[in-house]
Amino acid sequence: MKLLPERLAAAASFVEKNSVIADVGCDHGLLPHYLLKEGIADFAYLVDKNRGPLLRAGENTEKYGLGRKCALVLSDGLTGLPDHIEKEKVEAGFPDTVIITGMGGPLIKKIIDETPLMIKENVRNWILSPQSLIDEFREEFNETGLRIVEEKEVREKRKSYVIFKAGRKDGIS
Repeated sequence: MKLLPERLAAAASFVEKNSVIADVGCDHGLLPHYLLKEGIADFAYLVDKNRGPLLRAGENTEKYGLGRKCALVLSDGLTGLPDHIEKEKVEAGFPDTVIITGMGGPLIKKIIDETPLMIKENVRNWILSPQSLIDEFREEFNETGLRIVEEKEVREKRKSYVIFKAGRKDGIS
């Protein structure tokens, strides 16, 4: 298994042991596969709105022997996750950690805003790395009902990335 790039390693460092994660915009599934192989996450939802990336993630899931620890979910954000869990009778239940990296700040905020309440209520940790409009994202983040708990900045290939760990404003996280 490949080592993680710096920005994904920083995101991984925020994931708590025994988590059930949802990686939104999972692409090839590198981060959730790493978390499962390292014994950090117990189960992972690999979520993408496009079939191509989801197929690649599925191929890698099989390659690493993680089929029983992963569910592939074709969904725009987290909107389709409750139906998938119910239809497939996924024993892991709702994720307690959501990871959204590699997207613009406005899109990440939109995904959070559109997340079904039954998922939002279960998520303790949100790990977010907006790729654009970071200052605006930080300003508008208060509208999400979440609060930034910790953040890291890393450099990778001459570009800076900010990774946020967020939790609920009510302190339950």
